[in-house]
Amino acid sequence: MERNAYLINKKIHQYILPSILMTVAMQLGNVVDGMIVGNLLGAEAMAAIEISVPALLLLQMPAMMLAMGGAAEAAVQLGKRELEKANGAFSASLAAGAAISGVFALFAPVLPKPLSYALCGNDALAALAEPYIMVNFAGIPILTIAIIFCYFMNADNHPQLGSALFIIANVVNLALDFIFIKGFHLGMAGSALSTVIGYLAGMVTVAAYFRSKARMLRLCKLDKNAISYAALSAKAGIPSAAFTLMSALKSVIINSAIVRILGNDPMAVYSVCANAVLIAELCVGGVIGLVQNIAGILYGERDYYGIRVLCKRALAYSYFAIVLLMAFFFAFPQAIAGLFGITSGEMLSLCKTALRIFACGFPFYVFNKFLMAYYQTILQAGLSTVVTVLQGFALIVPLTLVGIYLWGIYGVCFMAAFSEAASVLFANAWRILGQKKGRYAPGGVYMLPKVSDEKSLDCSVESNLNEVIAFRERLFSFCKQNGISERDANILGLAVEELAANIVKYGYLDGRKNYMDLNFTIQDDKYMLRIRDDGVPFNPLEYSPKEEGAVTLGGIALIRKMASNFQYMRVLNMNNTVIELNINI
Repeated sequence: MERNAYLINKKIHQYILPSILMTVAMQLGNVVDGMIVGNLLGAEAMAAIEISVPALLLLQMPAMMLAMGGAAEAAVQLGKRELEKANGAFSASLAAGAAISGVFALFAPVLPKPLSYALCGNDALAALAEPYIMVNFAGIPILTIAIIFCYFMNADNHPQLGSALFIIANVVNLALDFIFIKGFHLGMAGSALSTVIGYLAGMVTVAAYFRSKARMLRLCKLDKNAISYAALSAKAGIPSAAFTLMSALKSVIINSAIVRILGNDPMAVYSVCANAVLIAELCVGGVIGLVQNIAGILYGERDYYGIRVLCKRALAYSYFAIVLLMAFFFAFPQAIAGLFGITSGEMLSLCKTALRIFACGFPFYVFNKFLMAYYQTILQAGLSTVVTVLQGFALIVPLTLVGIYLWGIYGVCFMAAFSEAASVLFANAWRILGQKKGRYAPGGVYMLPKVSDEKSLDCSVESNLNEVIAFRERLFSFCKQNGISERDANILGLAVEELAANIVKYGYLDGRKNYMDLNFTIQDDKYMLRIRDDGVPFNPLEYSPKEEGAVTLGGIALIRKMASNFQYMRVLNMNNTVIELNINI
């Protein structure tokens, strides 16, 4: 009757498909968008999109900061059962995102032209980039609201709606690309307009979210605490903002150097390599996304065992996918180049070698991606930002500039791979040094404390009455060993009997073997019993004993009277019931 990973693994497998679908939709949309533009408008148009990336990243920076930071903050608060604070983060993040993006949209008539010329360095590329940037400025409020909703839906029991939003958005986007570019001859403006309309269409999922009875988050009235909630979300989202800002600055410097020193053809080759990162993200981003969707809630619940299981499984799946991707890049680089309209001549030869070199950095990219996501999710924003700055700017930019001067476009790709490896080394050295000096929590790379067996009883119990009774007896023994009074032990035993037995009888209707997690912890001033299962939704606080034919919980009223705190939360599509007893000395 020891703790097992049954429920966590079940959640991983339930969440992994929506997470992968969301990432595939998002990244495949970006990649295929580049392919369509490259094939319909030419390699220079594809290069113009890549050069426009810094402007687009800066536009999306508030959205990503508030979406990822706010969702991480809300997830931890849901894990702690602080619903009011989670609702505050949700409402404030939406309001702040709408306000900031609305201001950006006001500059659509004036900023795109000077920005495009500053980024491109020549008239031909600037003429292509200007309409693309202008439409993105005008449509940024739609993208911002859609992105924020997506991440909060993922954190609030609805990852399938988050993935559906991106799937709908990108299917519509790609369909409209052909219509606007080939049919209406709108050129680069048509490519950007299709993206904006796609995200607007994707927000049909938000209506389904608001109708769902399974959601925990609610929009609340903005009051004097709204600014503090927005600030907490922004603080948790600093790594995302740093990543976006570093990516923008990196793109400005590297793109400008390649165009001005090496020319337009090497820039087109680099655009294909930059899209290779999107392909890598397509393969592993959804799996790493499990960390963002699940770890924050487990961290709030102090389920450190579950976090370790989650992280190890996510890394194992990610490396399996990335090894297959590397093999494809080494074997068929010409196929990848051909997807972007580069099919022959010297550019194809350059592209084949460049892609092979570039792919060598993928394994280190995976670990950097994991560290950034994980540390942000457990609200270690400072350490996540350090990894972000190292990986996204501090190492790659100077190394790439050296590579350009030494080996041209091949140097760019070699230094991209080398900088990923160096980022892993420096980031872990920074963490270890910080842990030794007390700046960061101990506990290795995961920064999690070890739970002493003398203070915690953590078990997974098969869903049958004999197992529940056996756990109750083990709980009594644990209480006796740790000097817990007979009165308190009896209250805890009654809670196990009433609630766990109810799960056995009514929680699962499929007849299959299932488990529930039962955890009893002695904290500084209280005893805490947590019962977690993934059966049918049931809130014992809303149970009325007058209901005939319903669940019979004869002792539930007694438990509520005797417990110092009794809470229920449906998170990760699991029932979490927590009973607390104050320690009377």
